[in-house]
Amino acid sequence: MRQNIENAVINIIAKHKKLDPSVITNDALLVDLGLTSLDAITIMYDLEEKFDVEVTDETLLELRSVHDIIEGIAGLTSGKE
Repeated sequence: MRQNIENAVINIIAKHKKLDPSVITNDALLVDLGLTSLDAITIMYDLEEKFDVEVTDETLLELRSVHDIIEGIAGLTSGKE
């Protein structure tokens, strides 16, 4: 499941920012990928729909890297496997 989450996060970011998925690493900072706060909200909305989870506004404000997003989604889906 974790690999699915990682792939989904990277692919959604890549699609949204028109980037090659191979340039997006787990430790990449969202700001370095050119993501604005509005981009992050849109990306999280897509991930919420894909994984049927709900991310709180507080959690959204704490996201700084691709790894943070992966960990957040993994934590929300851990009981759904």
